[in-house]
Amino acid sequence: MNNTALPYWLALMVLFVAGYGGWKWWQVQQFEANRSVGGITMSGPPLEEFTLTERSGQPFRSRDMLGKVWVATLFFTTCPGACPRLNANIKQLNTLEELHDVTWVSISVDPETDTLPMLRDYAEHYSADPERWLFCRGEFGYVKRVGEDFLKVEVSWRGHKDYAVVIDKSGKIRGMYDAIRTSQLAKLRTLLLECLEEEGPETSPESESPVRESAAA
Repeated sequence: MNNTALPYWLALMVLFVAGYGGWKWWQVQQFEANRSVGGITMSGPPLEEFTLTERSGQPFRSRDMLGKVWVATLFFTTCPGACPRLNANIKQLNTLEELHDVTWVSISVDPETDTLPMLRDYAEHYSADPERWLFCRGEFGYVKRVGEDFLKVEVSWRGHKDYAVVIDKSGKIRGMYDAIRTSQLAKLRTLLLECLEEEGPETSPESESPVRESAAA
């Protein structure tokens, strides 16, 4: 390459990289804006399998949810603001007869504070049915990975988005809604009803590949 052309190509490369980075940033911002305004529906491959510990001390394995419709949310028990509103809305939805077959899975982002006894007390405060509303914990690094890489929700220590992530009977994420916004609860309910009407997978959980365990207790 001619030395006189090198600065030109370097400048062109910098512009390309900057332009691509700006485009990806715009995509992320649009995605977040859509979720904030009216939620978002999704279609993709099955959720990657993960394991946490439920308040009962028993393992929660995502693969065991195949054939069921479930909703994952993030919270922590000492949250003073959004979490109480989030969980009050879940409690309300959990009482709807048409959503009786939906399982709600609340995952703590403060496992240091949210021990199993703390989760049990918190669940009792909301009269959470242990068969239909689960409270889970795991090591923070693992929870962060589950939230960001699997559920597509930003996670930080004692920090999270208030999204309700809907997973269908095939284990696929179908949508997510801001569960503290009344305007999005109706859309959440509509998607859940749609997922409940669908057929489940033909294969059983036992036929799936082994799941990686988490040191969660």
